[in-house]
Amino acid sequence: MDKTTAGGLAGVWGLVALAIILGGAGFGAYVDIPSVIIVFGGTTMVTMAQFEGEHLKNFGKSVGIAMNPVPVESIPELIEKIIIYATDIKKNGVMSVESKIQQESNPFFKEAFNLLVDNTKPDVLENLLEIKLEHMETRHKTQIAIFGAIGGSAGAMGMIGTLVGLVAMLANLSDPSAVGPAMAVALLTTLYGALIGTGFAGIFESKLEQKHAKEMVACQIIIQGSHMIASEESIGNIKMKLGAILPAEQE
Repeated sequence: MDKTTAGGLAGVWGLVALAIILGGAGFGAYVDIPSVIIVFGGTTMVTMAQFEGEHLKNFGKSVGIAMNPVPVESIPELIEKIIIYATDIKKNGVMSVESKIQQESNPFFKEAFNLLVDNTKPDVLENLLEIKLEHMETRHKTQIAIFGAIGGSAGAMGMIGTLVGLVAMLANLSDPSAVGPAMAVALLTTLYGALIGTGFAGIFESKLEQKHAKEMVACQIIIQGSHMIASEESIGNIKMKLGAILPAEQE
């Protein structure tokens, strides 16, 4: 479980709930069916219309990714592992690491080093991995875009609901009993839209972007490391080039 994601979500919704309780009106005053239909229903329909079904079906998986740590080593650990592999291959040949590669949990790392075992030429290896990385990046960005669309649509539907409520209120000024429900729609749709956009979609969009960036850096390191090993560069060169990626405080 990613503690910052879980803690942030719990914190923002908990604070809103606390404010409602302290306000004294109770939760019932903040539940309005027409507002729910406009914001939640409208946001769902707009998002559904914007993306293909093959992308939408991975929505739950994306939520899980945002809620859990990125399944890749830290940059220093990854670089150290590549150097260990490079040293082993230099001393004992590429076949000496074949069984060890199959135990790796990172599929991109496993694929890169399986190409090494297959004696793939350096340029071909790099090209194949870059193509795979491009497709991975496209998939990730599509999933991130879904949350961006949810946040934007929720805010827009909140404004639409506000306008609907204001029109209904102005059309029934002569009937005091109709003004309250119309005003509730006008205000609560804005509240719902803001909560979905800020307290849900915005959090997941930002967290997925950060996890995506971290994974892309890790994959680039794997590509560079495996390419240098395939090119039979010296261990010293590999250490120096990969070490240059480290932030100054981690060197």
